Amino acid sequence: MSHLLNLLGAVALIFWGTYMVKSGMLRTFGMSLRSWLAQNLSNRFSGFVTGFCLSSLLQSSTAATLLVAGLQSEGLLNTLIAISCIFGAELGSAFVACVLSLNLACIAPALILAGVIMFFCFKPSTRQGQFGRILLGLAFIMVAINQIVVSTEPLRSNGEIAVFFDLLHDYPILSFFAGTILAVGCVSSLAAVIVAASLFSAEVLSFGASLWMVLGANAGSTVLALLTTMFASRIGRRGPSATAFFRTLMIILAVAALSLRPQMSSQLPNNVVLCHLLFNAAVGLAGLVLIKPLSSIAEHLLKAPTEKETFIFNDQKLFAQENFLSVTISLSVAKKYLIKETDEIRLLWLYVDTLLRSNPNPGEIMIMKNKKAALLKLNRSLSLFLNRSVTTNLSAMEAIEWQNLKSVNGSLKSAINLIEHTIDVINENKCVKHLDFSPEGLRELSESHQIVLSGIQTLAAYLRSTDENQKSELNKRLLNLQKELLSVAREQTRLHLQRISDNDVNAVETDALHLELQSLFNRLAGLVCASVNLELEKI
Repeated sequence: MSHLLNLLGAVALIFWGTYMVKSGMLRTFGMSLRSWLAQNLSNRFSGFVTGFCLSSLLQSSTAATLLVAGLQSEGLLNTLIAISCIFGAELGSAFVACVLSLNLACIAPALILAGVIMFFCFKPSTRQGQFGRILLGLAFIMVAINQIVVSTEPLRSNGEIAVFFDLLHDYPILSFFAGTILAVGCVSSLAAVIVAASLFSAEVLSFGASLWMVLGANAGSTVLALLTTMFASRIGRRGPSATAFFRTLMIILAVAALSLRPQMSSQLPNNVVLCHLLFNAAVGLAGLVLIKPLSSIAEHLLKAPTEKETFIFNDQKLFAQENFLSVTISLSVAKKYLIKETDEIRLLWLYVDTLLRSNPNPGEIMIMKNKKAALLKLNRSLSLFLNRSVTTNLSAMEAIEWQNLKSVNGSLKSAINLIEHTIDVINENKCVKHLDFSPEGLRELSESHQIVLSGIQTLAAYLRSTDENQKSELNKRLLNLQKELLSVAREQTRLHLQRISDNDVNAVETDALHLELQSLFNRLAGLVCASVNLELEKI
């Protein structure tokens, strides 16, 4: 029983080592990888090679698939290139399994020593510290593989466990499901393939049963690609879904071939890991040949949303796993959604101008309120997303950007509620009573409304900008707009009181409303124009 426990512990160590390598690579190069992929992939062959290299670096085809799905969701990759990348990633994962199946345990102590020194001598948030984490992860994988080999040898003489392996030998479908469950449970096919190879080397499993287990590991990898991208956008799911469909067909063909002709296994290389590599190479090459019909089917079944659907906010899309691959990626996604939130606030604010000029029916007021409810949902979800994206290894610049995004999102929440209050005030005191502002009063309120609108547009431009000088200018413009509105409001109040003293009927009827709206406009301008924390920007 202790040998079985050692085997399970080694499998768990492979899972942990793979996670350390993947997370270290993504934290160090995550955003750089995304930028490079978005700019340099031009055809199916470059996509295939890039996917191969990406999966080899990350030690995980699942992580590579998530990166590709994220880029496709943003429209940076087309379906054809995304599919080729994922096929290459699966082959890269099989290649890594071949390399790690070699006896590399002798270099593990050196990797552990170098990894510990780098991890503790440098801050974990630096590239050097994360590289130490990567070295430790590689060492753990090598130690775990050696432990698997050592643990499987005594299993032949263990009568209690031998019964289980006899079942796997007699019923190949059980070997298939064992490989699938192990791959899904470890979130990687690597552990399942290594275990199958070790059990075959120790003569615990026959070559045929090991092949079935490897096919199950490939099925598990396919299932993982679907599970991890199930909450991505329809566009982002095109690549993973198309490759999963094709790989499933190829796995079914392989299963059928082994079932109908069991003697076929004797014609294959007597190396389980090599067979795993050859299978993925065959699937990848066949996939490249049929990639155009695959991409056409995926685009037909997973159509992009129409224009009317573009602001139906989806929590699942925001919290998709590919958005949490690294802190840098999470912050980039948060910024994109914050820009979207600002744009939608601008549209909501335009409704206020409609209320100033006319008296809409209750149905139109309800539409405005529904718009506000959708915006608040986005705001709350973005706040939760930012909280979830925080780790203990934030760099100084990441911490500053996170705080800025959090600050702006908090200010926008108050702005949304204030706009709703403004809509309610105008509706109750003007629209319901069918009143109108005086021409001069309407012109003044429209002028103040336009200044606030300029502030919202400037904030959106600030969030989109990547040039520090331009951001500094936009920052100054935000502050100047706030000062301008205060100055304009003082003059408008004086003119309004003058109209009251002249007994202007419309001015008298909307006296309290006019002054309250000026106050609300000033408060909203303060929230929008001061939402960027200037002190943090100077750090």
